[in-house]
Amino acid sequence: MKIDDRNVAMALTEKLKASLPIKVRPGKQFLRMLKEKGEIANPDKEYEVNSVLYSGDDGGISCALTSDATDTTAYVVSITHLKIDSNHPLAAELKTYQKQRTRKLFLQDKGDFVKELLANQSVKPKKRSSGFGK
Repeated sequence: MKIDDRNVAMALTEKLKASLPIKVRPGKQFLRMLKEKGEIANPDKEYEVNSVLYSGDDGGISCALTSDATDTTAYVVSITHLKIDSNHPLAAELKTYQKQRTRKLFLQDKGDFVKELLANQSVKPKKRSSGFGK
């Protein structure tokens, strides 16, 4: 299953590059990753997107982030894991991209789960019966 429409994603990536830097806040998945690394996960902390690239269906639109000039840690995160300021000119377009990508990833994962579930079930041959309920 294709996750992104490549032309739409590339066009959005170019628009984002033209509007850099962009202020963002961490989404749930990014916060979870920070906690797993033992770092402080503050949902109100602002990050700045300094670079954007499209990494195909696997990663979608990826963003290089820094939090401030004194922070030595930089992150590369999918844009689906970030919250964009609603006043940003591309906010509506980004929100649409995030929703569509998240939905398609969910459906893809759900499909894999069903395939795995069916593969692990043993199939018993049906007994032939003559008629309904006999």
